[in-house]
Amino acid sequence: MNEEYTEESLPYVADKILEIIAPLADAATIVALTGDLGAGKTTLTKTIAALLGVEDTVVSPTFVVAKFYVPTKGLFTHFVHIDAYRIESLDELVPLGFEKIIAQPTTLVVIEWPERIGAALPASTNWFTITHTSTGRHIEQKK
Repeated sequence: MNEEYTEESLPYVADKILEIIAPLADAATIVALTGDLGAGKTTLTKTIAALLGVEDTVVSPTFVVAKFYVPTKGLFTHFVHIDAYRIESLDELVPLGFEKIIAQPTTLVVIEWPERIGAALPASTNWFTITHTSTGRHIEQKK
């Protein structure tokens, strides 16, 4: 994926991400969103959640680190939104039950600031970088 987008085309981008990823049989599916502060990571996460039929209001979990939702559409049975911005040590993932979360099949985990916990992420993680452009945003999948 290598796309320019605006706020109006955000549902298209979110849908394309959901097409690229698929539930894993033996672990959670992880989407890692990197980008500067204000790049649009939370907005994209909210749009993905909406496409999955999450009915709760999705907000950035900056202070609580993780929020859990139940999708009503699609192939995922759980949706976890993690903001790793405030995590200073991988030890801080233990109280969250991070190992259990990422081991749970049919769970979609979207992580903002994943570079803060990169050593804890499996090789199967789907990495995307969002940047500002003169006309909106650009998203690129890292291979």
